[in-house]
Amino acid sequence: MYQNNRINILHIPIDMLNEDDIEQTVRDILEEEKSSQICFISYRDILKAQFNREYLDCLRSSRLNISITPALSFAASYLKYEKPPIFNPFTFVIRLLGVLERSGKSIYILGSKKKNILKSESNLKTSFPGLQIVGRYAGTFSQQEEKDIIMAVKKSSPSLLLTGKGLKGNNLWIYRNRKDFPGGLTLWGRTCFEVFSGKKKKPVNSSVGRIFWKTLLSFILPWKLLSYILFFMLLTIEKIKSR
Repeated sequence: MYQNNRINILHIPIDMLNEDDIEQTVRDILEEEKSSQICFISYRDILKAQFNREYLDCLRSSRLNISITPALSFAASYLKYEKPPIFNPFTFVIRLLGVLERSGKSIYILGSKKKNILKSESNLKTSFPGLQIVGRYAGTFSQQEEKDIIMAVKKSSPSLLLTGKGLKGNNLWIYRNRKDFPGGLTLWGRTCFEVFSGKKKKPVNSSVGRIFWKTLLSFILPWKLLSYILFFMLLTIEKIKSR
């Protein structure tokens, strides 16, 4: 059984998962034979959780919380914690699919527009020929269709339910329906199917230059600056309380 090595930033656990440990970690979690959610965590997710109890519960119950923003490295350093590894979400998904393919596992893909999900299925079959795709559905669906989709996921019992745009609540959709899912991994990726289908370019890892321009942009866009200020204020309060 995988034992999480975690730090907590504003009551949200962040996993100290190194890239070399992904494969064994995934294998260990799959052996638990229960629905296990993976969440990508940015500083915005942590802010949202401070004001949304359901989202807080979602992130605190997630089996793996993967840091995807340098802001969390700063937060960990500011709180005098070990810095968590920062992942590019798309790169992490690719690594995850590679692990599942080598293990002869299966996935169900759900989300985005119909043409994107169909193209994604085709491209995934080409890129990961050993990976079984046991079902797929576009992300816009009615309440009745939602029940049918959940039943289809339950019956097909995929090793990974990979979801994207179109789900009501994103990570919360998975969290709200977690009791109806079979044993396996569940993951919501914002633009994974748009990238797989070729609709969007593959994201690149953040360089020093990209981080600089993103920081500069935050000063140009007031709401971004305000969110950074609020995040820093909450971190400062947490730091004072922990003394």
